Amino acid sequence: MDILTQITWGYMQEKLDEILEKEPEILILEWALLPIDSKYWDKCNLKILMKADEIERKNKVMQRDRIAEEYFLKRDANSMDYNQIEFDFSFENDYQTETMEQMIEQISKLVKKE
Repeated sequence: MDILTQITWGYMQEKLDEILEKEPEILILEWALLPIDSKYWDKCNLKILMKADEIERKNKVMQRDRIAEEYFLKRDANSMDYNQIEFDFSFENDYQTETMEQMIEQISKLVKKE
């Protein structure tokens, strides 16, 4: 994963800077595009963590990426420890449309207040 980041991160920063120059009202970035040690993390005015059941998450990732469990476990062991990071919101993703709609509604209310 580090190799992929090294290859793509420069280009992604360039594109993010172009977008930010236009001062968009709302910009949503997925964590893979926003490493905590990047210059963008502290610029965020709202940080949201989407958690999922570990077994369900593992199965979905293995299916999506077509990888074996051993590879998933190795990759997951090297991933970010979310317990060390402070988020404004933390949601449990149960992969149900109704739950996602409720999360979006809560976040929208908060964003409108700002």
